[in-house]
Amino acid sequence: MKVPKIGLLICNSGSSNSGTLTGIAAMEVIREFSGDLVGICSLPALANEIPRQMLTVKNLEHLIVIDGCSNSCAKKVAEKSSLSYDAYVNLEDDLRIKKLGPFSTLQYSDEDANRVTAAIKERVRQFEEARQE
Repeated sequence: MKVPKIGLLICNSGSSNSGTLTGIAAMEVIREFSGDLVGICSLPALANEIPRQMLTVKNLEHLIVIDGCSNSCAKKVAEKSSLSYDAYVNLEDDLRIKKLGPFSTLQYSDEDANRVTAAIKERVRQFEEARQE
């Protein structure tokens, strides 16, 4: 297993529109950038402090945490696990995407998906450019 340079720690809760958007956007980022550069971290494994996953994430050059709403679940998992992160995106706070509540899984627009994807790509590019300097 090759560890990427940048990890995405995403909410990815499929129970709401905003959580779903974090997963959709992360997948689009993975499609664009090579697997050597960006990978998705396992939020459940980190929440349960699985040793192999903890070690893997601690060996990343950069960690970007992405939450769908103000509950900040991914950020709380990172902090609880003493994982430092280099960038944070909260869809509600930073992108003003309203969480519609439970069972709103598919209630999002393509425009919102594109905005979230662009926000993550921007942060990935910042780290990639810094590495190349």
